[in-house]
Amino acid sequence: MSILLQIALVLVIALLMVPLSYKLRLPTVLGYLLTGLIIGPSALALISAPEVMQTFIQISLLALMFWIGLQLRPQRILQLRQSLWFMAILQVLSTTLIFGLLAWFFLDHNLVSSIVIGLAGSLSAMTLVTQFLNNQQQLATSYGQSAYANTLIHALIAIPVIAAIPLFAGVSSTEHGIAYFAAMMATFTGLFLCNRYFMQPLYRWIAKSGRHELHSIVAIVIFLGLLVLMDTLGLNLYLAALFSGMLLADSDFRISIEKSLQPFSGLLIGLAFISLGMSLQFADVLTQPGLIIAGTLSLILIKFAITLGLARYYQHSWRNSTLLAASVAQSGEFAFLALIIALSQQIITPTRLSPLMWMASISMLLTPAFYWLLHNQILPRLDRQNHLAATFDIESLPPNTAPILLIGFGRFGQIIARIFLQQQQKFSVMDSNIEATELLTSYGITFYQANATEPEALAQAHLDTVQHVIVAIDDIEDSLLTVRHLRLNYPDMSLWVRARDRHHVHLLQELGVERIWRETYASALELSQGLLGQLSGLSEEQVQQKIHEFHTHDENLLNSQFHPDTESPFNSAGSRNTLAELEHLFAQDQLKKVSEQDTDTQQDNNASGIDVIRDDLA
Repeated sequence: MSILLQIALVLVIALLMVPLSYKLRLPTVLGYLLTGLIIGPSALALISAPEVMQTFIQISLLALMFWIGLQLRPQRILQLRQSLWFMAILQVLSTTLIFGLLAWFFLDHNLVSSIVIGLAGSLSAMTLVTQFLNNQQQLATSYGQSAYANTLIHALIAIPVIAAIPLFAGVSSTEHGIAYFAAMMATFTGLFLCNRYFMQPLYRWIAKSGRHELHSIVAIVIFLGLLVLMDTLGLNLYLAALFSGMLLADSDFRISIEKSLQPFSGLLIGLAFISLGMSLQFADVLTQPGLIIAGTLSLILIKFAITLGLARYYQHSWRNSTLLAASVAQSGEFAFLALIIALSQQIITPTRLSPLMWMASISMLLTPAFYWLLHNQILPRLDRQNHLAATFDIESLPPNTAPILLIGFGRFGQIIARIFLQQQQKFSVMDSNIEATELLTSYGITFYQANATEPEALAQAHLDTVQHVIVAIDDIEDSLLTVRHLRLNYPDMSLWVRARDRHHVHLLQELGVERIWRETYASALELSQGLLGQLSGLSEEQVQQKIHEFHTHDENLLNSQFHPDTESPFNSAGSRNTLAELEHLFAQDQLKKVSEQDTDTQQDNNASGIDVIRDDLA
């Protein structure tokens, strides 16, 4: 069979498997992995020559490392919270220890190979996690962002792991000794200094030329140049591909490069997972099913348990901790790469490589099912309160005791809800968005899934116990219908109304509404400030300070979430989910509140200690 026919058949099978995985809302990398399994030597054997397979695997992994390097921007890494660093590092260390001990006891490996296996199993799949959470529209949630940050740190940890594997081989030469590691660090440092002070002017000069094809040429030249340099120095070529991506990510040229590579990014990832699927042997599944199944389950459950415990320790909620742990409870591309390098260094034998690759592959294939089981089945049943809240109708609600009713839960209403929640003010919400039920009820907020323009819905919201009603409805006609009904039937009700434009303001004034705020952000802050002044008993200066603190906190959140990358997962269309983003903002607001309380407590303790010292001196 000619090589052109082989390539055509590979692409045809990929065209069948990848859309199927997308239709099932699975990450496309799983479709590529299944493609590799089908075309590999164990199935159709479309590519069976060892030399061709080895070359295909090496080239595709080099392309994948280059793509991962583009994601490792220094600015993005520096923005990660300290707690995320500690959590990821502790996770890697603990799982490496456990997996290494299991490999030593049950697989009869020596100490060096057991350490390499432990390190490989501890690193999660960056591409799988990003694609899967993005497909589920969960990447913008608190646990989604934590999972993505976790995989970024794992990618950084993979650099010294890949570099150190030749040192474990124990060969007495400069390539495998301390000189190897020193040469790698010197090369890495020199490349970044050269990129920062020499290559940047070149990038700007090329950008000013206006020739877009030069962007791709520069990326290819840097990629190939680093491969040649690393090969000449006897260093790892996979690190060269990773470093070339990181160099471009650290330059002003990054956006142009990403735009040029955007049409090919999926193909770069796909080829790597096709090659990994081709390296798996079905015969090992038939001869060692118990070992592979036990190893896969141990891998998933151990990583899940350790990540869950660490997430809870760092003050994540049980729900977020569980979903974060389920997202990263698998092995991934870094494990494949580490095992292949270990095989080339004769640390792991070929007979042991295939079962380990199967464990990593199956753990990736099971991740979507495991996540779905927890997210859609187990967690709703464990959280009985949320489960009931998602199934009741408005008539089954207990009498409303909150003094504030917020009608409309769009962008405007969400800002108000965040401020009231942070200031511990009781309020209820009415909106037709049933998806908000579970989220609001988890924070103890009564939610009425109803159309506020219907008098029956307003009557059943127990307005006789409500002191203030905020009408934050986006639609002008619906807003006027609601306000008109409230003014006619509850003339003494304190109304706080959002207005879309000047014409809307005039119509509301005709209905006798005095407190009107034109949208959106500044108006929501002003409305919240005015109402808090009446409710909290604080002075005007204190309320202004509270609103100013919230505004500063919100601006910091906005800046921390800003990623100008065209390929950033937080800028992708699938991740811009309003409810998912709100869940993250609620969680960050609560963390800020807890941090402020801890600071106040510490200050009180310090003040008490000073008083005790004064008494003793007296």
